[in-house]
Amino acid sequence: MHPQNPAPTEHLRLGFAGPDGLSTPHLSVDGMTPIGPNLSHWPGNRTPPQWKADLSTAIALRFVRAPAAEQATFLGDAEFVVNDHYDTDGFGSILAILRPDIATQREELLLAAAATGDFGTFHTKRAFAIDRIVARLAKPESPVHAAFATITDESERSLARYQWLIEHATAVLDHPGGFAPLYTDELAQVQHELDAGLRGALERRRFADLDFAIATSQGPQHRMTLNTLAGAYRVLHVQNDRDGARFRYHDRTESWFELVTFHPLPRRDLRPLAARLEALEPEHDGARWCADAPTEPIPELYFGVPKAQSYGQITRELRPSRLRQEQVAAEFVAFFRQSQPS
Repeated sequence: MHPQNPAPTEHLRLGFAGPDGLSTPHLSVDGMTPIGPNLSHWPGNRTPPQWKADLSTAIALRFVRAPAAEQATFLGDAEFVVNDHYDTDGFGSILAILRPDIATQREELLLAAAATGDFGTFHTKRAFAIDRIVARLAKPESPVHAAFATITDESERSLARYQWLIEHATAVLDHPGGFAPLYTDELAQVQHELDAGLRGALERRRFADLDFAIATSQGPQHRMTLNTLAGAYRVLHVQNDRDGARFRYHDRTESWFELVTFHPLPRRDLRPLAARLEALEPEHDGARWCADAPTEPIPELYFGVPKAQSYGQITRELRPSRLRQEQVAAEFVAFFRQSQPS
């Protein structure tokens, strides 16, 4: 039985926006469709100032706590709530809109899980578990893999996963242990690296005025370990291996999203720095210095095999560089100092 005065969001149905958006009137959350009301922290979003927050989930939670008349005016004739990609912050945002009774009672967990996914930092074990459950819900090792196995269209697959998560939200959020195969091994790895890093296995050198850190380790490190321990939003990882040093820099996503409570320094186009390093070390053995445009959510500069990389993935092949660590570090520092706004 519905209450006499239903919430303005109660009539909304779950949808998904493909590459061309959605013609039916809708509310888009987390991502952005070209038109219509939008609740998002993505750059260029159309979120009203009174609801802005660092995460889209937080924005949606602020919206559902607004006066009903204000919500109704904002929604207009929207019939659907949609996202245009699939991730944990998207799940939290949609859950807040469609099931505010569940979301508001688990706000802290939803925000920590969204930050784990969007910012790539460690917060709590449960938040890590929730983020990985969402990300890997349809993977072969998932206990509910069969529900998605026959869906080949990516948009339909995203919609089906969101629908499943909304229907089973309390089970996922309150009892993540039922999905342990999706996160336990990686969680153990990250916790081990964080502990070892704090004990000295990850050497950190920070340039506070440049918001830049150099993290040096023997062998590889999880990206979440680097982000959590670096103490900066510009991170150069120096991976020392038996055959030499591998270099990979990345801008963290915090400097791509529109944030409210903290503001990393503006990004710089890394391609001129890559060209400078390439002048010092020309291409050899199929590897060279490469850099992404600053408009990428997580732009990288690295020495390795030139290759595109999907958002959220770390798939590029690094190669040992002939440059000394001190030389590379000096080039980064000089570049950021020269690029500082006057």
